[in-house]
Amino acid sequence: MSSRDLLFGLAVAVGALAIALVGLEGLTRVVFNRNGMHYGIEMWKYARQVKQRSAVAAMSHEHAPNRDAVLMGVPVRTNSLGLRDREYTSGKRAGVRRLLVLGDSVTFGWGTREAETYPKVLEQLLNRDGTPYEVVNAGVGNYNSSQEVAYFRERGRLLQPDAVVLGYFINDAEPTPSPNENVLARHSYFYVLATGGWEALMRQLGAKPTLDAYYAGLYDERNPGWRASRQALTALSRLCRSEGVPLRVVIIPELHQPNSHYPFLRAHALVRAVVEREGVPVLDLLEAFSGADPQSLWVSPGDAHPNARGHAIIANAIYQAMRRDRHDVGAAGSVVTTGAHHD
Repeated sequence: MSSRDLLFGLAVAVGALAIALVGLEGLTRVVFNRNGMHYGIEMWKYARQVKQRSAVAAMSHEHAPNRDAVLMGVPVRTNSLGLRDREYTSGKRAGVRRLLVLGDSVTFGWGTREAETYPKVLEQLLNRDGTPYEVVNAGVGNYNSSQEVAYFRERGRLLQPDAVVLGYFINDAEPTPSPNENVLARHSYFYVLATGGWEALMRQLGAKPTLDAYYAGLYDERNPGWRASRQALTALSRLCRSEGVPLRVVIIPELHQPNSHYPFLRAHALVRAVVEREGVPVLDLLEAFSGADPQSLWVSPGDAHPNARGHAIIANAIYQAMRRDRHDVGAAGSVVTTGAHHD
């Protein structure tokens, strides 16, 4: 065969591959734009349509202001401050107490309508008691403890909260993610679908750790993400104390096995120990979910983020804790709530 024939054959093969990839990309966009419930693709759309690179290096990314999207089948809107919430001013109305909720995608309310997120449900519960409350949802998907604390230092405290609650999730000990510069990762539905499927296959074959093993491994003393998380929790405790703003840390369990077989008890204990050393109250919500059918709490069969029922359980547990600690809902010195990370 001549070199010309070889080049022609190669060109035909490359052209056929390109046509196949374009077809797969188009098919993926049609199918998954219509379905809107594939976790990996919806998270990718979230990053493209709602997030932006942050000018604050420690935050890495943030919500862009005034964005609208439909993710996991529900509308997502950010206000002028980039919060998934109504508009706020730095000053508060007279007599209104303001709670700031920091966290990740759980607090943000991934797959759940805005009014059904636990900060908004908590706001409804608190306002039944007579004292007007604003509970501000500052949750951002894929945030870890360091990013949550950086957000509070740079942006959150400008809202002049009367209290803060930090919602801690198991993957808050992950390292701060770097922006993905891969062109295909930024623009291709099919690439996102294929790489997600490959990762899942590698886990099934044992070539990559299972999700349980991965999460448990985050709390190895050698993991820089866990060291950074400890430092961030300590820094937030001291920052809130210096500003006279009470803090409560809420540990939100991973919802695959929130029962007697829960695999992350050690991680919860380590987080509690860090926070309690600073004299900050900790609310561990594992017991609040005890006895519930785990899948009845998920936003979809393959996504264990809490649905509206799960958010209601979180909100009610925080509300009951605040009622027990009357100083949290009394006059000066209330507690603000912050939510959980990463996805």
